[in-house]
Amino acid sequence: MSLLCFYELHKGTVTTVAQQREVTGKAYTILPDQVTFNTNLINARATDCQTGERVNLVYFPRSNREAQKICQNSNVMKWIISGNEQPIEPATNFNQFDSQCYYRQFRIYNQVRCKKLQIKIEQQPNILQKCHILRARLYHYFESFPHPLAGYCQQLILGMKNTQTAELMQNVKRLGLLHLFCISGMHVVLLTDCLRKALIRLHFNREDIEWILIVALPLYLIIGGGSVSLVRAVIMAEMGLIQRMMHLSSLDGWATSLLGGLIVDPWLLLTLGGQLSYLLSFALQVIPDNIRGFRQSLLLNLISLPSILTFVYEVHLLTFVCSFLIIPVFSNFIFPAVIISALLFNWLPFFPLLINSVLRGFEWLLGELSCWPGMISFGKPTITATWLLFIATLFLIDHYRGKSLLILGSLYLIVFMGIHIPLSGEVTFVDIGQGDSAIIRYPVSNRVEMIDTGGKLQFGRPIARSRSDYATRTSVNYLKSCGISKIDTIYLSHHDVDHIGYLTTILRNFKVQKVVVASGMERQRALLKLFSPDCLQVPQIISVKNGDMIPKSKLYVLHPFNKGEGKNEDSMVLAGTFGRLKFMFMGDLDRQGEREIIRNYPNLQVDILKLGHHGSKTSSDPQFIKRIAPKIGIISAGRQNRYGHPNQETLTTLRENDIKAISTQQYGMIRYRYFKINGHWQTKLKGDEYRWMLPHLNNK
Repeated sequence: MSLLCFYELHKGTVTTVAQQREVTGKAYTILPDQVTFNTNLINARATDCQTGERVNLVYFPRSNREAQKICQNSNVMKWIISGNEQPIEPATNFNQFDSQCYYRQFRIYNQVRCKKLQIKIEQQPNILQKCHILRARLYHYFESFPHPLAGYCQQLILGMKNTQTAELMQNVKRLGLLHLFCISGMHVVLLTDCLRKALIRLHFNREDIEWILIVALPLYLIIGGGSVSLVRAVIMAEMGLIQRMMHLSSLDGWATSLLGGLIVDPWLLLTLGGQLSYLLSFALQVIPDNIRGFRQSLLLNLISLPSILTFVYEVHLLTFVCSFLIIPVFSNFIFPAVIISALLFNWLPFFPLLINSVLRGFEWLLGELSCWPGMISFGKPTITATWLLFIATLFLIDHYRGKSLLILGSLYLIVFMGIHIPLSGEVTFVDIGQGDSAIIRYPVSNRVEMIDTGGKLQFGRPIARSRSDYATRTSVNYLKSCGISKIDTIYLSHHDVDHIGYLTTILRNFKVQKVVVASGMERQRALLKLFSPDCLQVPQIISVKNGDMIPKSKLYVLHPFNKGEGKNEDSMVLAGTFGRLKFMFMGDLDRQGEREIIRNYPNLQVDILKLGHHGSKTSSDPQFIKRIAPKIGIISAGRQNRYGHPNQETLTTLRENDIKAISTQQYGMIRYRYFKINGHWQTKLKGDEYRWMLPHLNNK
């Protein structure tokens, strides 16, 4: 398995293209169940017809009608494409969802952005392709069912997501019951049980039934989507059928399923689904027979908790109770009822409609429970802490008693305190795309401040609004990984969308005490409309100008000098010392404002300058840069942005003044961590991952 992993690493390195390259008239095979449509973008996992290489295809449809035509197709397609092939882009912020790791499990290392597309239908699909066709047709058939039954059928039988179940899945995730809605061992056991009973009714003998199941389970592996948990469950079910003839123990069956899963996906133990699937099935094998009921449910939750905290960062106290009470209801009633409803919908519609009403009630119950207090923002434990908690839980399984539970609880408390009372502070520049967002975290007190939230400017065709935006995947995810549930102060430099557009997202996810704005901006409609009714806490809005200080904060205001309208020239400029370095945050202040600052503060000098206006030539006046003499200039700008930021003139100014330029474009998230007067810098990227996209950033 080690050799296989090394081979996969080597294959990924060799297969990944180094530079963006143009493809013309290239043919790819697309299976109908591997096409997804999200807002205005189509993604499809495809196979190169000539080389057999797996790629991800990205296509922006010209209209919703074209998108529906592609996504509702149930045949194997051949796409003739002209466009650009490029590497799968890596995560650019710490603890951000990593697309490279996600696609790696499908052995996909590159993606093609389609400019021209011609679609042909394959006329003679093979047996495996017919299984994918069946899966796609079942998905579209289930779409005709009433909500929420349609979503349950698609998710529990086919392992395919439905946009209508988004709220349900959010509630399920909050309660820690996500594994119920991912096809897993429980589903396979129930399906196998149903099929065995049906074959017995048809007077098949036991030996024939065993062979039918051995052949049928791999076919369901394709129809069910081939997820990690399903691969594990099918292999274990197969081993359960075979071990009677080979006299293997249940643990041998588990170990064989692990090896089989690793052959299919060598990276599966680096995913939450893979870890939970194998941990829980392992725990069921080793938990003593005398431990049943709530105690068994508690141990299963505890053994999965380190993995959950590493990936999700939070846990609800109701999870331990809900697992014990809801799982039996789900496995003994909800899941069988969904299967029967799918089979009887056309012949006996009354029963599915009745079950649909029950599912509505089940969704309501989960929604109510998820709103109860008890969510703990734990944060992400270190790798060492995760292993320590996991080993302690295994010890608890072997020595289940009150003292062992107390020791494990003490370990969790120590890890929790280490995350929530950090000895070091940090100043972090988030790679938020074409925008600005910085996070300041103070040592010991865990005071958190944010300077701007970032935001997305809309061009061309409007995009459907979603509660999950880029901030959710970047700054929100990062703050939650630090165990943060409250932000003391958010500073908004001015009213441009790329600086304040994600404020609503921040307010929905964190309690915010104060929002500080430049004088004159506090009553502007562009700001007030971002305060949504469902924010966790209504913050106090404070307007400031030059010379003002914020209580308990190390930041002070250098600009504006007068009341303004929240435009670029009215940007709030902040300065403060963290560790032994003095930072200055410029917003989008123009050159005239910069000269005004040095006229009023002739002796002003800083170590770290967050450049104004994303490195535009409208900011970073040479006279201003020379006077304040920073050692490092931080640039926050989007890759391949339409403005050409940072401007070459600005980079020249920095180079002439011997100032090192560090851009989020090139290095992703930029983080300065300090302990007392000592500090060190970290960047998410090495600096060469996006060199093919950023020809102007060649400085080391």
